[in-house]
Amino acid sequence: MATIPHKSIGGLLIAQALGMLVLGSLCSAQQVSPAISSNLEQTAGTTSTRRSLSPSAGPAALPDDFAKLRLDTGYQLELDVFGAPEMSCSLRVDDDGDVNVPLIGTVHVAGETLREAERAIAHELVAKEMINSPNVLLKIIAFAAGTITMSGEVQSPGKLQLLAPRTLLAVLADAGGETTAAGGHVEIHRSLPGGGEQVVQVAYAPGKDPREAEKTLVLPGDTVYVPRAGVIYVLGAVNRPGGYLMVNGGTLDLPQAVALAMGISPVGSSKSVVVVRKQDGRIGEYRLRLDEMQRGKGETFALIDGDMVYVPSSKVKSALINSSSVLSAAASAAIVSTVH
Repeated sequence: MATIPHKSIGGLLIAQALGMLVLGSLCSAQQVSPAISSNLEQTAGTTSTRRSLSPSAGPAALPDDFAKLRLDTGYQLELDVFGAPEMSCSLRVDDDGDVNVPLIGTVHVAGETLREAERAIAHELVAKEMINSPNVLLKIIAFAAGTITMSGEVQSPGKLQLLAPRTLLAVLADAGGETTAAGGHVEIHRSLPGGGEQVVQVAYAPGKDPREAEKTLVLPGDTVYVPRAGVIYVLGAVNRPGGYLMVNGGTLDLPQAVALAMGISPVGSSKSVVVVRKQDGRIGEYRLRLDEMQRGKGETFALIDGDMVYVPSSKVKSALINSSSVLSAAASAAIVSTVH
């Protein structure tokens, strides 16, 4: 019978011990890695969290800081309390905005961030003398994505997923921005709990001061509508008569309108330009000295949506112009979109 030398037996035992030690280390690493991954999702940023929570279909407008996300009905949460494993469970935000927490009952969390909901649960644990200094951790494992509707003069109208409030400027960018036919303001339509509707008007146009749009928040469920720019008509003795959109802020004065129509023709007269305006069911006429405005000697005349400008071919003919002739000419005018 063959015998094994003592030195060989010792070496074999050492090799087995080292192998078991390495195997144990690998198992420990596999057990710890999910917790490390979870902590990274909570503390190191939002990229991995967004990837795991975002629905697979449709664009999603996620908050820049995921910690600002407000909980709502239908959210599924995971609760952990350090030192109390018996309290670990999944929680669902019900239709009343509450979660049913073991040992303490219902806690209202709708409208709160994760950190605020953690503090609310911790407060109840202390108030009911369950745990003196609880360390509560909540994680979102499923959510009910809200949507907003982008309509009107935007590049990509339609529905956009929105988890948390975002600025108007940000959601306009998500919709591809405004078209060149957009007016000088944006409307936010919001349903009220009582069944009514609130409409918020925000002054905004590309190239203009964006501060108001940066301060205004759009909420899940809102409808953002970008109206088309107003139209003014420039007719008579101009080089390109037609209708012109009041783009880039929706403001236009008389000299600018005539400039859009490529100026007055050689036979036109700038001494008695007629502006016809419909307002409150009435038709008004304004006879203006465009020549003085162009030389900076008179105040400019601000136009509004629907105004009709008529440039006569001579001062004598301008006296014969009336509202009816201007209105009939405007009805057949082509609308031109010109960015000024």
